[in-house]
Amino acid sequence: MNVLLIDHAPFFGGAESFLLDLVAALNRAEFTPTIVTDARSPVLAKFRASNARVATMALPQINRSPFFFARLWRAGSDLARIARATRADVLHTFTVRTHLVGAVASKLSGVPLLWRVCDDTLPRWAGSIFGRVPRCIVAVSRYIAAYYPNLHFAGFAPDGARPPLEILRASARAELGLREDDLIVAHVGRLVRWKGQDVFIRALARVAQTIPRARGLIVGAWHAEDDKPGPLGGGKRYADELRALANQLGAPITFTGFLNEPGKAYRAADLFAHTSTAPEPFGRTVIEAMIAGVPVVATNAGALPEIVTPSAGILTPPGDALALADALAHLLADATVRAQMGHAARARAASEYSLEQMARRMESWYRLTAQA
Repeated sequence: MNVLLIDHAPFFGGAESFLLDLVAALNRAEFTPTIVTDARSPVLAKFRASNARVATMALPQINRSPFFFARLWRAGSDLARIARATRADVLHTFTVRTHLVGAVASKLSGVPLLWRVCDDTLPRWAGSIFGRVPRCIVAVSRYIAAYYPNLHFAGFAPDGARPPLEILRASARAELGLREDDLIVAHVGRLVRWKGQDVFIRALARVAQTIPRARGLIVGAWHAEDDKPGPLGGGKRYADELRALANQLGAPITFTGFLNEPGKAYRAADLFAHTSTAPEPFGRTVIEAMIAGVPVVATNAGALPEIVTPSAGILTPPGDALALADALAHLLADATVRAQMGHAARARAASEYSLEQMARRMESWYRLTAQA
């Protein structure tokens, strides 16, 4: 079965990690993937380094330009031509932009469309107009399915977590400039305000007052596209604000910037903190930490309550630095509880969120989409 996976990739994020993991894990005896992306994509080199074919085209931005629908039609026509040329059996889209282009291409080519809805940014008008086109729609989480009551979801297709990095804890810490006797709380994510790194810094500053060995590890890069005000903004301005806040509060924080292999952070960590101040559509970094055997303290919002069970971690209110500090301090003070939670976290991630399960689920959705 030939599958076109369409992604516009303005930067390397969760959708792109999912795509590359999926391409690597698909059963090639049955499925032949082709990645379609924008010719200007900064992720193009990573896609070409995968073991999938790659095609490029222009993918228009979603805006209020009077020319938007003309550009959408042109992009859909281009994708339809690629679908015919590759003899595609299924179109699989990942983002709002590609959902719309895929809908036009599906209508023009007759190739059935699968939407995997991964976030809560699909405009209601777009869902109403284009949501009737996909033959199958799946959600990354129950939270996302509930967020769009007017879309007819066939089921769920959560992310999968890569196996833990094979590196010694001491080696991972040495590479990240961390001491062996530190109690490390890791935070992994893009530097944008809604990810709540500022909440994490405030909590760590408080924890360090009573647990001097506690240290925070912030992994993630800023992107120029995010350099705007408001809760969804970020960029260099926010990155500078975070460093200034850590200095002001005396919070013991190590900033790594972007890591090609974030698995080092999980191997180095005693705890993992996820501090989004807005509902998280899924929480890929959470399952990555869990499968590495790291207990989690996460925000009680979005999809995270679906993932983090009481045996695997603690949930705290969004934006509540005091509650986060209390939860971190409680676990940092008790190595036995941390070990028990880490074991439970690993078992849950392995049983529900492995790459093998992720790929087999998507293969089932491809078969259903092609045959429905």
